[in-house]
Amino acid sequence: MNASLKWRHPKPFIENHTVTEDEIDFLDHVNNKVYLNWMEHISWQHSLAVGIDESVQRQVGKIMVVRQHELNYRSACHLGDELLIGTWVGEQIGCCQRRRYYQVFRLADGKEVFFGHTQWACMNLKTHQACKIPPEFITPYETTQ
Repeated sequence: MNASLKWRHPKPFIENHTVTEDEIDFLDHVNNKVYLNWMEHISWQHSLAVGIDESVQRQVGKIMVVRQHELNYRSACHLGDELLIGTWVGEQIGCCQRRRYYQVFRLADGKEVFFGHTQWACMNLKTHQACKIPPEFITPYETTQ
């Protein structure tokens, strides 16, 4: 991890990414909706890295679903920019919601180009109702962060 970057969490889950042509819009920068795709992708990769996959979700009969996103664009990204995309699980809200944070840095200048968060809610797969977050969705992150 690049020590000069000012991550908002001491140990984020990080992936490298190079901006591709299909992520660029007619203004020659990354389209806003692409950041949302990056958030979804890095969230799932983090979950998989700690052992939470579809089989675990089916076994416990629960899944985390998006309740709300907040996206803050700090600087434009362009074709070929090399980025570090990071995420971490944040605070729990009540019994059934939790925040996840995201941060993106451009490697060329070390600038934070994006920051955001998602409020996730735990949902019962049978009833589709909100429910308490099970330990299987909490403990794996605590042992890796």
